[in-house]
Amino acid sequence: MNAPQLAAVLLAGGSSQRMGQDKALLPVKGFRHLGERNWQQLIDLKPTVLWLSRQPHQVELGLSAPDGCHYKILADDIAGAGPLAGIQAAVKAALNDQIDELILLPVDMPHIRSQDLQQLISSGRAACKAACYQQDSLPICLPLYLPVSQELLHWLNEQLQNPAARRSVGSLIHTFASVQLPSPGTHALTNTNTPDEWAKYARY
Repeated sequence: MNAPQLAAVLLAGGSSQRMGQDKALLPVKGFRHLGERNWQQLIDLKPTVLWLSRQPHQVELGLSAPDGCHYKILADDIAGAGPLAGIQAAVKAALNDQIDELILLPVDMPHIRSQDLQQLISSGRAACKAACYQQDSLPICLPLYLPVSQELLHWLNEQLQNPAARRSVGSLIHTFASVQLPSPGTHALTNTNTPDEWAKYARY
């Protein structure tokens, strides 16, 4: 049996409104910016392809992929619809490019590690289900391992085209079967949305 074709996707297309600056460009020791730091975590997974979810008007991050790994930038079909729009664009591209599965990582997690992502991939593959972490018995919706299907794309399209829908990753997890793993700890699941959060968590 052929190995599954994995797309590793960095979600870096949000408005960063609460941060007051582009979160992907926040400075990180050892890297040019947070976007590059988390891109490296995805490279370490050795995926089939690397995709960057980023809007045309946003600053180019200057990222690249290793030899033999295809890289492209995906823009949301529906602007301002949050991470679900980035996921929809990735699922649509995956079906078009014969990609079987996605690992989706938001750019604003300064302590996530490639091994944390690999655990989601391994557990999701074994169960043939979506996989995320949980904390205090509640799902942490991203990062997320996601098997690709036409059914999933249909659901995403319906959500994004319905102004009354929640348009949340949590709704996706509750709608489709998922594996929820215990938190890996070490602040791995911390995300930063405001300058105060960045000042607090960047020092770990």
